[in-house]
Amino acid sequence: MKANISRRNILIAGGGAAVLAAAGLEVRHLLHRHAPSPYDALLAKLDDRDAAAQIGEGVLAEIDDFEPKAVAKDLRASFDRRNLTQASAEDAAEDRLVEANGWVLPKTLALLCGLAAKAQ
Repeated sequence: MKANISRRNILIAGGGAAVLAAAGLEVRHLLHRHAPSPYDALLAKLDDRDAAAQIGEGVLAEIDDFEPKAVAKDLRASFDRRNLTQASAEDAAEDRLVEANGWVLPKTLALLCGLAAKAQ
């Protein structure tokens, strides 16, 4: 008995699997809502807010005087003229780095992760 597998069936199955995987990711995102915070517009710049918050815990341990309102104000001003990628590249080029839990991060990203941890 010969299996009836055509290129068309493989493409349909592969496409269906991709759609289901994407739907699963979206459902996970929808089910894990965060409490609203005054920093949501900034935190939306992060690809994974939960992972950033975990890194942010290490950042907060390194920065004694972390003031969320002041950090948010500075970040908003920074993002008026550049995006996160540009800010991180500029930080790295100018040696503005923060070490947290073995990670060496551009300062802008580190502060954003700290803000994510504070918003949890």
